[in-house]
Amino acid sequence: YDSASEIAVAQLSLKSPEKSLSGIRVGIPASFSVQECPNEISESWSLAADLLHQHGAEIIQVSTDDISPRLMQRALAAYYVLVSAEASSNLCRYDGFRYGVAVAEEEVNFNGNSETSDLTPLERQYSASRSFGFGTEVKRRILCGTSVLSSDRFHTYYEAAAKLRAALAEEMHSTLKEKVDLLLVPTVLSLPHKIDQGSLLDPTAMFANDVMTVPASLSGLPALSIPRQTQEPSSTFSYGMQLISS
Repeated sequence: YDSASEIAVAQLSLKSPEKSLSGIRVGIPASFSVQECPNEISESWSLAADLLHQHGAEIIQVSTDDISPRLMQRALAAYYVLVSAEASSNLCRYDGFRYGVAVAEEEVNFNGNSETSDLTPLERQYSASRSFGFGTEVKRRILCGTSVLSSDRFHTYYEAAAKLRAALAEEMHSTLKEKVDLLLVPTVLSLPHKIDQGSLLDPTAMFANDVMTVPASLSGLPALSIPRQTQEPSSTFSYGMQLISS
C-alpha cells in the first residue's frame, strides 16, 4: 500500500461485499488487547469488527484461556531471539567471495581499530566486505544472533524461545481450528513515523511496534493487513487491521 493506491482504497472501503459473510466466525482475541494500544486504534478495531458483523460475520470473543496473555507478552522477545539467530546463521555466507559485496580492505576505514590488527589478511577481507555491505540493523541482528547461539546462552535464550514458539503456535492453530475462522487484530500500535524522523527513533521502540504481527509469524500462519482510514478527514495515514487465518 502506498500513496498511489489511496483512491483505490477509498473506493474499496465504500463497496459492500459481493457475498454475505454469513457463517464466517471472526475472533477478537482478548490477549491482544495490550495496555499500550492507543484509544484511537482500539476504536478503529471495534469499528472494523462492527463492519464485519454488519455484513453477516459472527464476532466471537476469544478468551485468554484460548490464547495465553503470558505467551503474548513474551512472543516479541522470542521472535527477535529466533530471527537474530537465523540472521547470524544465514548471513555468515556473505564473505565477499561467494556471496555479497567484494570490497578491498583499503576501501574501508576501520578508524584505527586496534582489534583488526590481529586479524589475518583473509579475516580482514571478510571484515571489510561485511562492514561495507551490511547496514546497522543487519549488524545488530548478527551480533545478537551470534550471542544467543553461543554455548553458554543457547539453552537460556534460543531453546527457550523455540519452546515458546511451539506453545504459541499450538494455541493459535487450535483456536483457528476449533473456535473461529479468522482472528481480527490491529497491525501496529502507532501511525507511521515521518520520513525525516526515522533516524531519531529508538530501535528498541521500533521492535516493540511489531508486537501485533509476531504471533502470526511465530505460529506460521498467513495474515493479511488491510489499511483503514483514520477518523480525521485531514489525515493521510491509515491504521492497519490484520486478518489471521490457518
